[in-house]
Amino acid sequence: MADFGVLSAVRHLLVTEESVKTAGVSDNIHLAVPPCVALPLIVLEIEEVWTSMILSQHSANTRLRLKASIFSKAPSGRESLDLSDSVRQAMDGKVLNLKDGKSGMMRLSDNVVDMPAANKPRNVQQYYDVLIRG
Repeated sequence: MADFGVLSAVRHLLVTEESVKTAGVSDNIHLAVPPCVALPLIVLEIEEVWTSMILSQHSANTRLRLKASIFSKAPSGRESLDLSDSVRQAMDGKVLNLKDGKSGMMRLSDNVVDMPAANKPRNVQQYYDVLIRG
């Protein structure tokens, strides 16, 4: 599936974000769940893809639904909530420069926070719509 380079552009955006660097997560941003998990962790995935038959230079011809899953070390702490706020600030409303001169506008569409549990890391899932033009 072609993602127009959205995942790598978002990963680069998060790696260079200062608040993500200070949280110590810039080395733990993955495009798939790694075999050995080092927490805190951010996983970026494509959830859905919609395409349009209208292929003009200025109209949006593709919409991707991107999911960012943020896992914390502490089961009940605020670490994942604070980190998810940093991710939202870095991603929401940004315009990405993609392959072949295309651009993608990101917009936060949904946010899901897991209830704290004693035996698993806390998880925050953010869903973004990315409109691709060009």
